[in-house]
Amino acid sequence: MATKQSTPTARLKAALKEINAEPSDPTLKHPLQQVNLHKVPAKQWRNWPDIAQRVFNEMYGTMVANQTLFLHPKTPWMYQEQWSTTSWNTAWTAADACQQALKDIIAGRGYAKK
Repeated sequence: MATKQSTPTARLKAALKEINAEPSDPTLKHPLQQVNLHKVPAKQWRNWPDIAQRVFNEMYGTMVANQTLFLHPKTPWMYQEQWSTTSWNTAWTAADACQQALKDIIAGRGYAKK
């Protein structure tokens, strides 16, 4: 018996439904479209989907303002300039991972229903 193969769009919609997110057409201006709050280079910002942009904004904003959330209690504090760089690199890595995960979901790779 042949099984019905799902399309990338159907897989994405199913994944978004499971996490209670609304699918959106990337060509449309979304009312909650992310603003480049931290001056990521425009070429990279446009390359990331909305969700990756949101991850960057949230991750960088939270990290840069809250060293105590991320450092071990016995670790000495970093100078703000050093912490800002660490926060930036972490947020960038998280946004890239988010973008790749979204591509994998659309392509049907790495998504297993629990």
